[in-house]
Amino acid sequence: MARDLFLYENISEHLRNHILSGNYRAGERLPSVRTLSRLFNVSINTVIQCFRKLEMDGLVDVRPRSGAFVASSARMPAANADIAHFPLLPVEVSLSEDIFNYMEPHLEQQLLRLGIALPSPQIMPIERILLTLRDVTRKQPLEVWDYMHPHGHQRFTHQLVRRSLNYPIPLTPNDVIVTNGCMEALELALRTVTRPGDTVAVETPTYYGTLVALEVMQRRALEIPTHYRDGICLYSLEQAFKHGQVSACLISCNAQNPLGFTMPEERKRRLVELATRYSVPVIENDIWGETVYAGNAMPAKAYDEAGMVLYCTSFSKSLIPGIRLGWVAPGRFHHRLRELKQISSITNASAPQLLMARLMESGFYTQHIQQLRQHLANQSEAAAALVRSSFPSGTRVNTPTGGCVLWIELPGRMDSRQLFKQAMAEGIHIFPGPVFSAGPRYGNYFRLNAGNPMSQQIRQAIERLGAIADNLQ
Repeated sequence: MARDLFLYENISEHLRNHILSGNYRAGERLPSVRTLSRLFNVSINTVIQCFRKLEMDGLVDVRPRSGAFVASSARMPAANADIAHFPLLPVEVSLSEDIFNYMEPHLEQQLLRLGIALPSPQIMPIERILLTLRDVTRKQPLEVWDYMHPHGHQRFTHQLVRRSLNYPIPLTPNDVIVTNGCMEALELALRTVTRPGDTVAVETPTYYGTLVALEVMQRRALEIPTHYRDGICLYSLEQAFKHGQVSACLISCNAQNPLGFTMPEERKRRLVELATRYSVPVIENDIWGETVYAGNAMPAKAYDEAGMVLYCTSFSKSLIPGIRLGWVAPGRFHHRLRELKQISSITNASAPQLLMARLMESGFYTQHIQQLRQHLANQSEAAAALVRSSFPSGTRVNTPTGGCVLWIELPGRMDSRQLFKQAMAEGIHIFPGPVFSAGPRYGNYFRLNAGNPMSQQIRQAIERLGAIADNLQ
């Protein structure tokens, strides 16, 4: 068995190196299973396992009755195709000034907000939320007035864990600590499992808020190549785990921001297996998880038997950002994280928890989520189609599986920071690509929010962005 595992890993790495060095080009067929079986003197099943691993890492497409082919360039954008073209070295993060510079304009009411990732209030049930909140404060005044336990209100946490009913490893109310939004959950998780100077593995590109948190908390980032469809490269991540390069991993498995992918379930299982085998905590940011368009995508936490996943999420993207209501299920790290919560903010406001308990108990929240997914899917599809027709030839758009952001690659060496500057002059806010990496990457990428219904104003703004981009060539 040990020999088979050794052969499996070594043959996978051997084939991987040949692909990444260009010995087999995009779209080219790899040697057959039988040929490789004879070449390496291993069983056919071992070769099949190797192909499956390479496929999971986004390097190979296995076609029934045709064989294994190197993933074509059409299915592997440049940001992900050069998977081994930069060193996997930890770096200091120093992006906060740039990020704040790009975030500040969002507060200007006259701007058309296509930068910050957020569904439009037009598709949110604001009136129902406010009516329910007024009813809660009228009927439960003492509970609204009083302190709440760090574990949260029982009615609220009971509804949270019921949503894990279909998980292989379901949650219990005692697993939950309520937080002030997802960012506090992430911060507490980072402080729980890492110290200043430690290195944290992250996707690239990744949410810029992750990078700001690492910078402020004096952690370094190890950027792991990430495939636009399948997620973080598990091979590279395992090497980082195996060689002790990182103290933790911070990742999004569902509707990742900015790429929009949802990891296949098999890869989520594999991620948790790696975390457990190498005892490296995984901090899972699942803030967009509720918005995955098709089915009910489970988080990696669903497979976490050993408690190595610190699951973080909130209702900021799925319902209302203003109540700052999130939660964390920190697994085996529960006690330490609760201590940190106690000295951080002690507990959370009562009213938002009572509000969400009511909306979830009635079934209204579940109904809303189904409608929200359809809205976001339609809006993202319409916005992506308009970008393809309005932007210069060679522009590429990732089609998200959830959420409301498009990750757009501009042709050539076009600078998205110049696009940002000129768009701002015309009252349009976008987010340039370089802030989604701690390194000098994604200069010709930008993120576009598709959270707004496709009105005439939105259509004209996207068309105008395309015209500006055309002039930058």
